[in-house]
Amino acid sequence: MEETTTEGLIEQQRRLACSDNPFERVFGSLLVAGLLKQKLALLSNDAVGRLMFDVVWNVLDVFSPELTICQAATERLRNSYSLVKTTKENLSQ
Repeated sequence: MEETTTEGLIEQQRRLACSDNPFERVFGSLLVAGLLKQKLALLSNDAVGRLMFDVVWNVLDVFSPELTICQAATERLRNSYSLVKTTKENLSQ
């Protein structure tokens, strides 16, 4: 069985969410959302932060509180990766 990428799951969920078929729209979207959630759990904070910036950020209204929350979360996730990487680099020296 071929492994689906995170980006593939995102596109699949978007397609299903817009489906004219109510079964696909509801159950298909929920199924893919569950698969996407499992895939996201395996990603590093840096990768999740990158996805938030690349995927979520672009569809938010610039004046919305959601954008501010997304920006703060992205910075936190990306900075936590840098902090862990720096700490590991310092320990190995």
